[in-house]
Amino acid sequence: MISRRERFLQILEVLSKHGFGFALGGIKEEWRAPLARVRLIDPNKLYSQPVHLRQALEELGPTFVKLGQVVSTRPDLLPARYVQELTRLQDSSPAVPPERIREMIESEPDSAAEEILAEIDPVPLATGSIGQAHAAVYKGVDVIVKVRRPGVVEEVNRDLEILSELAKLLSTYWPAVEHFDLEGLADEFAQSLRDELDYLTEARNAQRMAENFTGDPRVHIPKIFWEASTSRILTMERIRGIKINDYPALESAGLDRHLLAVDSTEAICRMIFEHGFFHADPHPGNLFVETGGRIGIIDFGMMGTLTDEFRDHLVTLMLGVVQENPRRVAAGLLGLTSQEQDVNKKELERDVAIMLRRYSNKPLHEVRVGHLMGDLIGMLRRYRMHLPRESALFLRMLVTAESVGTGLDPEFDLVSVLTPYAQRFVLHRLSPEILAKRLRDILQDAVQMGVEAPEYLRRLIVVLERGGFDVHLRADEIEPLLRRGEKIGHQVVAGAVIAASINGMAHILASDPDRWRRFHTPLIAGGATTVGTLTGYLVLSTNVPKVRRLASTIRLRRRAF
Repeated sequence: MISRRERFLQILEVLSKHGFGFALGGIKEEWRAPLARVRLIDPNKLYSQPVHLRQALEELGPTFVKLGQVVSTRPDLLPARYVQELTRLQDSSPAVPPERIREMIESEPDSAAEEILAEIDPVPLATGSIGQAHAAVYKGVDVIVKVRRPGVVEEVNRDLEILSELAKLLSTYWPAVEHFDLEGLADEFAQSLRDELDYLTEARNAQRMAENFTGDPRVHIPKIFWEASTSRILTMERIRGIKINDYPALESAGLDRHLLAVDSTEAICRMIFEHGFFHADPHPGNLFVETGGRIGIIDFGMMGTLTDEFRDHLVTLMLGVVQENPRRVAAGLLGLTSQEQDVNKKELERDVAIMLRRYSNKPLHEVRVGHLMGDLIGMLRRYRMHLPRESALFLRMLVTAESVGTGLDPEFDLVSVLTPYAQRFVLHRLSPEILAKRLRDILQDAVQMGVEAPEYLRRLIVVLERGGFDVHLRADEIEPLLRRGEKIGHQVVAGAVIAASINGMAHILASDPDRWRRFHTPLIAGGATTVGTLTGYLVLSTNVPKVRRLASTIRLRRRAF
């Protein structure tokens, strides 16, 4: 393996050859000499800048190919023409010789090497930058054995260190990226890629996905053979079927393409809205249709997880869309994104209102999620609002679901499939159990604040008595108090909303329990404010007896449910 310095120069040379040398003006003087050797691009091979970017990443190898694939999932970071080109990146490498594969399997402890090697095809089914896959038979079951390429961990770690340095360099010397957190994105990518290097992580992801779909006859997740798997070798059940985008083969097999569109997109909706744990790369190459129409899913190296905080912001956004409330939609967008500067909320609400009007007059079957997401991404760029990883993966999943569905059936309407899942999701997040849990968490934080605040105040008084801020005060002594105080400010508001919702639902359910099944989400926005005001007061005062009385009141209301 070449040295780190040689690899760094190699990367710089490749980027310069493809026209990206202008972004590297801050490199050391002694490193510029190798770039002088770079010849101008052949005039007969002039390509667009997105094509040159793809070619440069492919030339630089596994780590950079993976980087391009990850960036292609982030339409909020790159223009559409770059994203479209990067989706064409080919993750393939020369096959590792069969004898080397045998040596690696044999060297792994507790990998059932003898049984695997007894019936393994030496010719790989697929090769990639991280590893390659071989067909085999294990315990009488057709399996796929994925073997990590030798030396890839060292190679990737070296390249990740260089990427981190390049991110700092570009952030300093390339004005075009000054509004992006390149260093943060590099760290996020490094963690994601290191997870892919460990096949046990993929195995755990697959098992969790299988448990989520237990009892669903429409979805098949391959079984993991743990006794024949390690961090370098993964043995799983082989999925056989027709690729979901092989439309002639699906027609020949007599499969109902409209039903497949519904089943595949419903599987994606369940991952997002029910499980909160989803396949982050559900492209057609990872979806197979088995005999009878069951959908098999493979490749669980990249997954997405939706946090409770994300789900709450998503509910705000969805309620705003349903109610055509620009303020609520804007609040949801701000919660789902990060901002490098203060956003003019009035202008954001105005643009949201324009977008809502554009789609509100259309019948649902005419609304294309892809077009809606395109408008949304454009708005995020205008306001320099950046999507965290989970938000970006969530949006990409919805666009992918529509693409898969319309590919199978051009008349497919994703919104009609999405709507009932979204409604159940909102009702669940606003159910008495979830709201009570959130209120309980807020009260616990408030009590803790009441415990910690006197100590911080005592220390502050001591500092003042000893001479004041200019001599003795340390910022880190009061920073935790300030952070917690800011958090409590938000909790007061949250407590008011939650308590009002619980109070309103308690009255509804006590008077007519059957109304819960007919409950319409916009009603959640209403409710009494008196209880909310009381809750805010109690949280702010952190009076423990009052908090206990409020908790008792909530328990009594829950018994009425």
